[in-house]
Amino acid sequence: MNDIQNRADLEFVFKSFYEKAINDTTIGYFFTDIIPIDLQTHLPVILDFWEYNLFHKGTYSKNLLEIHKNIHSKSPMQYSHFDQWIHLLNTTIDKHFCGLISDKLKTNALSIATVMKTKVV
Repeated sequence: MNDIQNRADLEFVFKSFYEKAINDTTIGYFFTDIIPIDLQTHLPVILDFWEYNLFHKGTYSKNLLEIHKNIHSKSPMQYSHFDQWIHLLNTTIDKHFCGLISDKLKTNALSIATVMKTKVV
């Protein structure tokens, strides 16, 4: 298995992830009912974030914490929601990729989820 190497790989990961997440019984309603997600609009923003986070390319200027606080105000998030998000992301990554950047994505996602649990929930 290859490692994540570029934005195209990230796009593959997050398209695959959102296919699972949107249909997930634990967190899917956040993407369909609370903040209906338009992947054509949302995906480039997510890719900008992770491309900057992992490869230090491009820019990301949105406030991730405030976005999730806004979602929480509409429908309270629980630790289990973040845990499921991490589970789905990790299984998606592990199914298709292996290596340092893949591990960094999983580690950084876990760090972000941990901060969200502390600051949002």
